[in-house]
Amino acid sequence: MPASSPSFLAPRGPPGDMGGRGREPALSVALWLSWGAALGAVACATALLIQQTELQILRREVAQLQRTGGPSGKGEGYPWLSLQEQSPDSQEALENGERSRRKRAALAHKQKRKHSVLHLVPLNMTSKEDSDVTELMWQPALKRGRGLEAQGYVVRVWDAGVYLLYSQVLFHDVTFTMGQVVSREGQGKQETLFRCIRSMPSNPDWAYNSCYSAGVFHLHQGDLLSVTVPRARAKLSLSPHGTFLGFVKL
Repeated sequence: MPASSPSFLAPRGPPGDMGGRGREPALSVALWLSWGAALGAVACATALLIQQTELQILRREVAQLQRTGGPSGKGEGYPWLSLQEQSPDSQEALENGERSRRKRAALAHKQKRKHSVLHLVPLNMTSKEDSDVTELMWQPALKRGRGLEAQGYVVRVWDAGVYLLYSQVLFHDVTFTMGQVVSREGQGKQETLFRCIRSMPSNPDWAYNSCYSAGVFHLHQGDLLSVTVPRARAKLSLSPHGTFLGFVKL
């Protein structure tokens, strides 16, 4: 009978020893995998909850922007919808509204740019014995716009419209009454716009008085306006603070 091999003769341990040692590493790996899966599920649930919260916040903001009419919160601009989401009619209405707004802005800017102001002070005066009047020659002290132009004794209107017209003359005359007349020549006729009359003291030392008047008139292009004193050799002040003539387009 052949001799037995040492491996077959070596004592064997209990049957469960080697199996227990093999299961311990596998159990550890399974536990780590289960914990990782659990942590991953928690992280996914947390991220999903955050995304849902942010989505609700964005929906509320979009709804608020739609109610207020746009990003500015004042109803300006386009509604909070893309051009693809808007119907052709709404797009056309928005484009028409934008064009109308631009036209109004351009018209307002144009009108503001053409707003005319002219303030005149006396340069000289001329007495006419045959017609018993004294005429005043003017020069600009303040001018804005091109609607009016001083041309010697008259003021020419280039831009038709409604104007505030004012006039003052400072007299130093002992004649019992003094005053001025503002006249317009145009449209084939001559007319008086307004006149001012003032009583004067008889004492030469006290014979100072100013006559002021104003009114609103519609002036036409090509009108000529003038100021005359219905007295020949009238005594008046040519100082800019005492005698002046002005126009303001309204």
